Amino acid sequence: MEKNEIGKYIQIVSRQLKRNMDETLSKYNVTGVQSMVIGYIYKKSKKGEVFAKDIEEEFEMRKATVTGIIQLMETNGLIERKAKEGDCRLKSIVLTQKALEIKEVVKKQINIEEKNIVSEMTKEEQKQFLELLKKASKNLENCKKEKYNHKERREKC
Repeated sequence: MEKNEIGKYIQIVSRQLKRNMDETLSKYNVTGVQSMVIGYIYKKSKKGEVFAKDIEEEFEMRKATVTGIIQLMETNGLIERKAKEGDCRLKSIVLTQKALEIKEVVKKQINIEEKNIVSEMTKEEQKQFLELLKKASKNLENCKKEKYNHKERREKC
């Protein structure tokens, strides 16, 4: 394998996926990232309240990025922020009726894109692919933690 091929293809797939999602969902005034956030809020809210911190952790995004996404979603009428009882500094995030109405379209589009990604893979290859992606993500996270835990970055990272 040529040097830098893995990162190159991860970037290509990421851009293709984003472009496809954005193209399909633009008529609903929703981006691909917002669609994934809607899906996450919907699923997580069945178990309890959802906060910006939850979104940061789930998608490994910075606080400023999530704040921007949440503000735009609120402006576009997709979410509402409600003060948590007992601590008005904490704001839970709740989907609006508008977001609930497009949730099924979002879910369908995510399923289509995921099927397209693995369409020429066997079930075993799909399973391996997902495991390898998780492993790569974990490796990068471990290197990041190691970088901040030590003055010098280790060679393997």
